[in-house]
Amino acid sequence: MPSCTICSLCDNPGTFQDSVEKGQVPCDVRHFAGERFTVWRCVNCNSVHSADDVDLARYYSQYPLQKQKLEYPLRIAYRRRLQLLDKHGVRRSARILDYGCGTGVFVQFLRENGFTSVYGYDPFVPAYADRKVLNEQYDAVVSFDVIEHVDDPRQLLAELRNLLHPLGHLVIGTPNANYLSVRAETSPDIELSQPFHRHILSEQALLDLAHRSRLRTVQVYRTNLVDSMIPGINTRFMWTYIKRTGGAIDVAVEPPRLKVILSSPRLLFYAFFGALFPPRGNMVGVFEGQ
Repeated sequence: MPSCTICSLCDNPGTFQDSVEKGQVPCDVRHFAGERFTVWRCVNCNSVHSADDVDLARYYSQYPLQKQKLEYPLRIAYRRRLQLLDKHGVRRSARILDYGCGTGVFVQFLRENGFTSVYGYDPFVPAYADRKVLNEQYDAVVSFDVIEHVDDPRQLLAELRNLLHPLGHLVIGTPNANYLSVRAETSPDIELSQPFHRHILSEQALLDLAHRSRLRTVQVYRTNLVDSMIPGINTRFMWTYIKRTGGAIDVAVEPPRLKVILSSPRLLFYAFFGALFPPRGNMVGVFEGQ
């Protein structure tokens, strides 16, 4: 019997038993190829849950995205994140925390672009695992691709809210469950990312949780803010490339397989024009503390 059987996100929680959308999804990390996990959709809030109780430390020990480095493609991809911070008035002198910063590549990027007080926290990365930074308050907290990884998104949002100065900005980037297919077992959505994504929120679930945490919604962008017209640096190309090479996200941090790309008209098309066809399975919410 799956361990996550009741939705923890909505006031009228759906259950695993009542769900009409369930699927078996393979792990998308090469080291665990062959392992499959159960996902299901809440009939009330439309969020997607990972049903299986797993030892996450075991899986994160082989998580390829922890090998990311701040190289040219990431610098290009992060420009749109920087533009978003500028748009919402986050100054270069602002105190900023990147919660769930991974290897700290976005922290490094912000420092390179003139931000003078940037900090990072990630419990799975020793260099950023010191919880002392959580005893401070910040003008802005950014948290990209994190909330879907935690067992209790409600608790995380409350913690992030408490890290903000009054009227400080919280930016959350996460997959959008509204546009993900649970049943696509032969070619699952990359954003299902099992078993790492514990709870994938629908847009309304994210907004409701933010409201309960005393956060005012400023704007929601239905994108993940990494797409660029520079060839090969867009989500549509990368997701198609991952599926074409077997479905393991490991390839995102490995040298590109040029033979695979050059032999696929679809990949070549998306390399140059994929930014015009962004997948709808992501969102970025900008919130303000009250």
